[in-house]
Amino acid sequence: MTERMESPLRREQIADAALTLVVEQGLGAVTVRRVAEAVGISAAALYRHYKNKADILQAVLEEHQEMHMANIRKAKAESTSPLDALHWLYTAVMKLVMRYRALPVIFLSDILWFEEPRLKELKMAHHRAMRESLVELLAQGQVQGEIRSDIRPEELFVHYLGLIAMPALMSARGPDEVDMDRQAKANWEMFAAAVRP
Repeated sequence: MTERMESPLRREQIADAALTLVVEQGLGAVTVRRVAEAVGISAAALYRHYKNKADILQAVLEEHQEMHMANIRKAKAESTSPLDALHWLYTAVMKLVMRYRALPVIFLSDILWFEEPRLKELKMAHHRAMRESLVELLAQGQVQGEIRSDIRPEELFVHYLGLIAMPALMSARGPDEVDMDRQAKANWEMFAAAVRP
């Protein structure tokens, strides 16, 4: 397992730098040297924690997962109902998508799915945790009568992911192709209308 940098801020800076490189120059541009330069530290200092591109991408995936799981906890704590929590979480996820446009590039990359099995395993573990949390919220909404019960929560989850995936993919390489704020609002309105009983 990669040794974690001590400062959460530094981890976030490393993730930001790697994702910026992916957006501006492609996944091939992510190297320890380039990320170190972007963060403003020596390559030797970064090498102590991240030996190669896969280690950096692992840090990016871990940082993303930590943010996402924190958002799930916050959505559950601050919401008045399961559907409200799903809306809160959707808004938070779309803010992450707008901030980190390169995430879909990494999520769909060959290095993640074919070249580095540990990255694939990590991403799949993250996906399962997210799926479990969202299916639970959808099922609670069905029990409480605010979400239609004629469709299984598992299928509603896939539909919910679609609200995120397509705008994220479009924005990853062509940020001017979609107005993310307007699209996020429209997607949520359509989803909420579709799932209400």
